[in-house]
Amino acid sequence: MEWKDVIPVLAGGIVILVVALVVKPVLLGEPIGFGSPGVGVLAPPEYVPPAPLPTATPFPDDGEVYTRAFRWMSIDGGVHTTEIRVPEALFSAARETPRYADHLAWGRYALAPADRPILEDLAGRIAPPVDNPDKEYFRLMNLVFFVQQIPYDKDENTTSYIEGVLPRHVRSLDDGIEYPKYPVEMLVDGRGDCEDAAILMTGLLDALGYDTVLLKYSNHMAIGIRMDAFNPYYAKYTPKYFTYEGKHYYYIEGTDFEWGNVSSSTTARWGRPLAIGDVNGAGIPSVRSETPEIIPLRYIPAPAEYRISPARLPAAGGA
Repeated sequence: MEWKDVIPVLAGGIVILVVALVVKPVLLGEPIGFGSPGVGVLAPPEYVPPAPLPTATPFPDDGEVYTRAFRWMSIDGGVHTTEIRVPEALFSAARETPRYADHLAWGRYALAPADRPILEDLAGRIAPPVDNPDKEYFRLMNLVFFVQQIPYDKDENTTSYIEGVLPRHVRSLDDGIEYPKYPVEMLVDGRGDCEDAAILMTGLLDALGYDTVLLKYSNHMAIGIRMDAFNPYYAKYTPKYFTYEGKHYYYIEGTDFEWGNVSSSTTARWGRPLAIGDVNGAGIPSVRSETPEIIPLRYIPAPAEYRISPARLPAAGGA
């Protein structure tokens, strides 16, 4: 082999070495040079995986829980039972939260994000999905009857709270005590008054995808459920509905009692569960005579209007 043949081979080898030892490391961010890490060559820094983001678990699964068992009769006369578990931390957080002074914001109790997993699980067990549209009404009424059969108790009664005392965030009004409960409070206490039942029922129905509103009367609260048309052929009453933003919301009673049977010293309950739209069977006169104020669950308060008058400057030389 002549030198003229060796030179191209050597040149090619040099090019390969330059590419391997200089160009490639520069492009890939590797150290330049010969040898192995630790022998005259800077080794790349050791890879340290980033710390995992903290999981938002304010109410850990392994914490203390309240366990409550419920027993109720469904629309077909069958007796059902179920059990719920509410973390004590979740219940305590709800109890320590100040109440909204504006009743137009009461829908936020029903839609509280922290309560949502409890409501979705409970609603799914009380009213599981059906494959037949004709069974949807029975599915809906099973949930309605569940709430209606939770014992009624007034806000001013200490028996309405598991602690046996009034919560520190109760509001004293001219006509008594007011304390709307979050759904988990109603479930753990196992009793409540009309707005507590309405809040719990709307929360459960919203978890199933129903469009609901709160219906506020002068001395009562119920709920309205949106239905395009509801006229059951077997009903012995004309279903009552109210129109809000062009939609029909049918009346649903949240409690199962006759108003005259409840006093400050008793929690006696009489009567029967009330069907959708049935106001004639309600023992509350205001429900039969008044048009309620409709409170949407997703209420966004509008800014108030303010008027600013210019200040009058003092007269010249005046104090």
